[in-house]
Amino acid sequence: MKNITLKRYSQLGDTLLYDALLEHLNPKNSFAKKQMNINSMPYANVKYCVRLLPKIKDWQDVYQLFSICYDVTEKDFWKAGVTEYFSARKFILKELERVVLTENKVMSSQSTDGHLWKLAGAEKLNPYNDTLPLVQLGKLLGQYPFDLGRKPYGEIFSLLAQTKLQNEVEADYRKLSVQ
Repeated sequence: MKNITLKRYSQLGDTLLYDALLEHLNPKNSFAKKQMNINSMPYANVKYCVRLLPKIKDWQDVYQLFSICYDVTEKDFWKAGVTEYFSARKFILKELERVVLTENKVMSSQSTDGHLWKLAGAEKLNPYNDTLPLVQLGKLLGQYPFDLGRKPYGEIFSLLAQTKLQNEVEADYRKLSVQ
């Protein structure tokens, strides 16, 4: 088996031999001589990649994901070796999974008023799950939410986590002070 280019791999009729072997490669943060740092990527790009991942249906979608994550040109993408692609793909999947798990863990709350929130129509907000935190942060900081979306993911996530924790402590304090 040769380390063919992605262009050649995408043109193969039967990729079963390559897929079976290359699926077992370890994740590696390297593609076309570039590395990905999810914490320094813009917040909006990370959220877009998370939404894009389950919708990937063809090589153009794969290229779009790699161009965002590794900042590669289409020419460099297709010139890359298939082994490099499989390792980098595995790295992207692990990183995005880590982001989702961390966000779910940090941003989840055990509110006793959760059922009231759902009754009030919280599911109507679901299409805006990516931007609503930026709107709240924008109000707090006096900044345009979409400008915040261009800031590094690590910075925005840190501010969101801090704000959430502060809101929870303030809510608990209000409950205690009423008693």
